Amino acid sequence: MTIKNKKTFNTVIIIPARINSSRLKKKLLRHISGLPMIVRVAQNAENLKMGRVIVGTDSREIYSECEKNNLEAMMTKSSHKSGTDRVCEVYKILNKDFDLIINLQGDLPIFKKDLLEKTIKLFSDDSVDIGSAVCDLEDSEINDNNIVKAKVVLDNYDEGFALDFMRTVDCTKNIYHHIGVYIYKPNVLKEFVSLLQSKREKERNLEQMRAMDNNYKIKLVKVGNNPPSVDTIEDLKKIRLHFKKNNF
Repeated sequence: MTIKNKKTFNTVIIIPARINSSRLKKKLLRHISGLPMIVRVAQNAENLKMGRVIVGTDSREIYSECEKNNLEAMMTKSSHKSGTDRVCEVYKILNKDFDLIINLQGDLPIFKKDLLEKTIKLFSDDSVDIGSAVCDLEDSEINDNNIVKAKVVLDNYDEGFALDFMRTVDCTKNIYHHIGVYIYKPNVLKEFVSLLQSKREKERNLEQMRAMDNNYKIKLVKVGNNPPSVDTIEDLKKIRLHFKKNNF
């Protein structure tokens, strides 16, 4: 069992921000209490004071909104197939050394500091290549193929190495709701994006299977709540109502 220590890490938060989205057109530019969603996410990340925050985008509109709100942004290629590829391009452009790279999704306008703090702490175990998080799986989510599930046996610290990721499950023992926040060691990120898609990645449409199939160790930590993502207009309405109720 790994004993927790006070090891500190120099981190950078990179938010991949693609303009196109399949279910909600230009969703990162949709306003939430007067500001585009991507601005809300980046501002939340900056307020945590956990390191430099950079938005990597293929959109001049998104870049302009970030610039207007004094947020750091970089233009990236439009040809990237995944957010991870975009994150890696930003990191290479930076040409600076960081201990850890946090890939934060641009459609998570509400998330708490402990989500990132607990995931970062996973790297006190030097064998970890990639860190991510899980939370309890709700009964209503079990048969929802849009919800990614992670199989992991948790120890006394509510941590464990991922055994599998899936969209459909036969049972719920050691199965949790996977939260799509990833933290990489820089060498692992660079190696990962250079790999070809694996068979299971293509079959499940889950990028993390490429890491699993190439023997990278993904460690997961359980957190208390699942930060709501915005994928549909209904999700957006709920988030807007939340901000309005809380006077954000």
